Amino acid sequence: MINVIIHCSDSSWGNAATIAGWHMLPPPKGRGFSAIGYHYVILNGQLSPYKHHSYFDGHIETGRPLDDDDDLELDERGAHAFGYNSAVGICLIGLSGTFTDAQIRALSHLVNRLKIQFGGLGIKVMQHSDVEPKKPHCAGLAKLQLHSLNI
Repeated sequence: MINVIIHCSDSSWGNAATIAGWHMLPPPKGRGFSAIGYHYVILNGQLSPYKHHSYFDGHIETGRPLDDDDDLELDERGAHAFGYNSAVGICLIGLSGTFTDAQIRALSHLVNRLKIQFGGLGIKVMQHSDVEPKKPHCAGLAKLQLHSLNI
């Protein structure tokens, strides 16, 4: 079984490069990581606080690289959910529960792609709040939305 953990960026704007910058800042402002912690980032079109481009709403960017086999090797592990970093981490740009329709469609497409990739192992989709009590609102997907991703 491969776990997929959905996160929100808790910011109204950004992309994978922005999040990588935040993750690589030294503590206490950042995490002190060597790279972004997530495997995928799904954009909402708000590229900066002042720049919106609708073309990028629902665009999927890669973070930590995964190859196309059905094995999550040690060098593919994320850094996004303590105790669950062998899961695939997906971050939706936006505040908890404020995702666009294009982001939800892209998330569904990506989860379906991961189901094909890890087909023999099975997929379980969870929100960050399901595995981290200190993050009770991350990612803020409705239970019905989350359930539909597991079908």
